[in-house]
Amino acid sequence: MGAATAEIDQGKQDLPAGDGANSSLKDRIARDLGQRILAGTYAQHAVLPTEAELCVIYGASRTALRDALLTLSAKGLIEARKRAGTRVRVSSEWNRLDAQVLEWMRDIEPDLDFVRGLIEARLVIEPAAAQLAARMATSGDLAVIEAAYEAMRIAPEDDLAACLDADVRFHTAILRASRNPVFANLGNMLAAALSFSFRLTTSATANYQQTLSAHGDVLEAIRMRRVDDAHDQMKALIGIASNDLLAVARKGRHQQPVPTASADPN
Repeated sequence: MGAATAEIDQGKQDLPAGDGANSSLKDRIARDLGQRILAGTYAQHAVLPTEAELCVIYGASRTALRDALLTLSAKGLIEARKRAGTRVRVSSEWNRLDAQVLEWMRDIEPDLDFVRGLIEARLVIEPAAAQLAARMATSGDLAVIEAAYEAMRIAPEDDLAACLDADVRFHTAILRASRNPVFANLGNMLAAALSFSFRLTTSATANYQQTLSAHGDVLEAIRMRRVDDAHDQMKALIGIASNDLLAVARKGRHQQPVPTASADPN
């Protein structure tokens, strides 16, 4: 085998055993290769080992392997060309908001550039959604937002999963409460993406009570129908996440400026 094949052969020993009927060999191959691409083990434009080599490495049939490669191709991670092999596509073409891709990303080193992009998107979308929610939310919408906030309030600070679940519910409930069908669909699509961002920023928060208080300020502004205040309070809340991410970035390899709530939108 070549050097590239020998490198990935180690991955065969680490290939997850799966969780029963719902995790097929092709799913596990797609996950392993996908994570290697996302982590940079296979760089952009790199050529993957041949189908024959990958079949040996993973102990898989050509059918299972090709199904796995089709999964990766559908997510924008790879492309196959005749006589040129299967290449990794440039990262700008990866569908990183795909739920499976986000799941794979949680188990590898965080891509702070991507999380930085999520915060930039949140700074545009969520203050506007909060503003609309303050105007349009029904009593039922408010009850859902309040329930999520209450779940955040009672969750133990060391229970990241409980804090994360309540946090995601809070933000997606506001998107839906905006009564804007585009924002509502973004809530469904971005829930997993926001979870990835929150896992980084919530764990880095030096003052959990400050974060909780900021969520309460957003809730109160929406509940009291203070439209402009709801916009400003949500912007301030996301600013806390920006600062937390900056703390993570300072410890990592990325040193580019992180967007903040006070940044010039232009």
